[in-house]
Amino acid sequence: MKLQLLQTASLRQLVLSSFVLALIPVAVLMWQSHRALTGISQQAVEQASNSAASVRRMEQMQNQVVDIERAIRQFAVLKTEALARLAQNHLASYQQLLPQVCESLTESTLCQQQELTLQQLNQSFTQQSADQLEPLLQQLRQQQGRLSQQIWQQLELQLAAQQRDVASAQQQLTWQTILLVFLTLLLVIWGSRRITSPVTMLERMIRAIGRQQPFPEARVQGPKELTELGEQLRVLAGRLQQLESLRLILLRHASHELKTPLSSIREGCSLLTEELVGPLTPQQQEVVALLNGSADRLSQLTEQLLDYNRLLQQAKPELKWHPARAMIEACVQDHTLALQQRGQAIRLNWQVEQLYTDGMLFRRILDNLINNAQAYGAENSEVRIELQQHEQQWWLDVANKGHSIAPEQRERLFEPFQRGQSPRHDQVQGSGLGLSIVADCARLLGGKADIVDSPQADFCVRIRLPLPEELV
Repeated sequence: MKLQLLQTASLRQLVLSSFVLALIPVAVLMWQSHRALTGISQQAVEQASNSAASVRRMEQMQNQVVDIERAIRQFAVLKTEALARLAQNHLASYQQLLPQVCESLTESTLCQQQELTLQQLNQSFTQQSADQLEPLLQQLRQQQGRLSQQIWQQLELQLAAQQRDVASAQQQLTWQTILLVFLTLLLVIWGSRRITSPVTMLERMIRAIGRQQPFPEARVQGPKELTELGEQLRVLAGRLQQLESLRLILLRHASHELKTPLSSIREGCSLLTEELVGPLTPQQQEVVALLNGSADRLSQLTEQLLDYNRLLQQAKPELKWHPARAMIEACVQDHTLALQQRGQAIRLNWQVEQLYTDGMLFRRILDNLINNAQAYGAENSEVRIELQQHEQQWWLDVANKGHSIAPEQRERLFEPFQRGQSPRHDQVQGSGLGLSIVADCARLLGGKADIVDSPQADFCVRIRLPLPEELV
């Protein structure tokens, strides 16, 4: 049952349920705050009401003390029945107020003394003179003063206790806020992980399809929309793998099947060119020259297709240390004749003595880059080859004069069968696989191929290769 509650039928339900769960601690916090504020408010109102009542009773008692003194003094002088009743009424009123005040006091001794003083006055004010009653009246005033002081102290203590209660409630509310905010954060993280986890899995699937990597075995778990999308990607990946296998088979068989008739065509053209089967007229020699050129272009295209097919089938490079100078010079030596025919010179600059790489893949990169520079570079110009270390990478730059490439077209040139707008300066028709092979070789070596701007050349391809871990 619990698992069924955690499983959501749709992405909308997952978002809504996560939002509601995140709101629960906020609602609890608001309820706790309301309850705490209500309690503090009620306590403050009650305390204020009690304090006001105590102050009013205290003022009434002080006024009653004054009235008692005045009535008793007047009776002592005039000795009338009305003044006697007035003094007795004042004493009775004071006696009624005294218990109400004494209920809120923690110390009852003073109240008992004041009660005793009232009884003495009530019994003796009709029989004694003013001078004889003066000590009792003075004692009544002093005890009333102490009672007032004790009431003020009691009010101050109650106010201090109320402040402590408010501080305690504030501290408790602060800790509850921190706890509930932390709980809300955990719920938000949990909800976001529930949403982002299938999205991350879809991203891994898409990246695997784009980079032609093994497709993840795990399936997408989550809302039905993302689960269905994951299954569609799985079907798409299987279909792409099937098409890729068919493409590789087609490339392999087509290349091999072309080589046999192509060899016969070139052999026949060679016999005709050498006139071993008889002399040729000038028109026939021109036709044979066209056949030789077409056969050479077809032969180069077939070799590039075979090379590209072998590159696609190579799963893991064989990395080891190689002398950088020897590899570069050996490759340049193989292209010297083709470069000399167009008056191009090679300028080498290597700052790295040893390279940790796959020798065959690195040679393919250099061969294709030099072929590209020879075919598209300007005549009587310089082809610059530089190898240097930059931070945690090796940089191989092959640059030449000629036509520059617009930034928006550079990335497209590394795709298979894509050629630039610049014309070739040799007699071979390009296939658009040279820079694609360079990019794939760099990728297999863990690096990347880019076309970069160079102040000394119009066209520059930079290969970035990672350093081995022991040099990082």
